[in-house]
Amino acid sequence: MAKCPMCGHQWTYRQKLLGYALKPRTRIKCPDCKEYIEPATVSIIFDYVAVIVLALLVFIVIPFMHLPVATSVLFTGVLIALYIFLFIPLTVKFKKYDYNMKTPG
Repeated sequence: MAKCPMCGHQWTYRQKLLGYALKPRTRIKCPDCKEYIEPATVSIIFDYVAVIVLALLVFIVIPFMHLPVATSVLFTGVLIALYIFLFIPLTVKFKKYDYNMKTPG
């Protein structure tokens, strides 16, 4: 489960779904301590791999199954819904990144 690295707040499924999965952004505010946190690199890699697999299924596997159009669209919709409502919320982990940027001077 996702925890805030600053305060240790355990994110609920609903918070992850509404705060991250349905509104993807680079930074998210912790509902407890209000600090900005970001998805960990491993979460972003999992997302990219899942999107690539989903694209392969939608654009290569499903068309070769020779299903009726309505069934193909339904199957594609189910895969996308599974990705948004199950995969993203259940695999996201958060991390506080320190961008130690020095100003030239």
